[in-house]
Amino acid sequence: MVVKKDRSATDERQFLSSTHREKVVEHVFLGELLRHLWVARIHGVQVLKPEVDAAGYDLVLTLGKVIRHVQLKTSMHDAKARSQLIHDSLGEHPSGCIVWIRLKDDLTFDHFLWFGGEPGRPLPSLTEFRRARHTRGRDEDGERLLRAHTWQVPKSEFESVAGLAGLVGKLFGKQAGAASGGN
Repeated sequence: MVVKKDRSATDERQFLSSTHREKVVEHVFLGELLRHLWVARIHGVQVLKPEVDAAGYDLVLTLGKVIRHVQLKTSMHDAKARSQLIHDSLGEHPSGCIVWIRLKDDLTFDHFLWFGGEPGRPLPSLTEFRRARHTRGRDEDGERLLRAHTWQVPKSEFESVAGLAGLVGKLFGKQAGAASGGN
């Protein structure tokens, strides 16, 4: 196996192996989040993972009475992505939210983007956003078909969160964020 030493601006692995990258990032995210909570002496966090991604979320995180159905999205810090596609089933779960992880080239976290409500509150309505379209499927007029139950949420609707302490506050409430070193 030959390992390339030079790192070009367009690392093919970032898009050719995006599923692999997302799994790596998911594991690193959970490890870093749990380590951060451990150091902050916040105990009792439960992590649940569905076998199949069919309900709009990747993880369920619980702390006390707070239950978060979390969809993780990833992109490189310099990616031009202007929106994320969100399935409306995420809104059917208590306190659904999206954590958009912006990555540096070495897959460390640059920052987080957040879309969700306060703990205990549902995901904001997605119906005010544009319906997502299929990338391949077209109707008889050549128009791309609408994707059922999927909405295009613009990046401008996401709130920038600087670090894990801020993210803990978003996920579990200001008290937990303050205990972990956030504002």
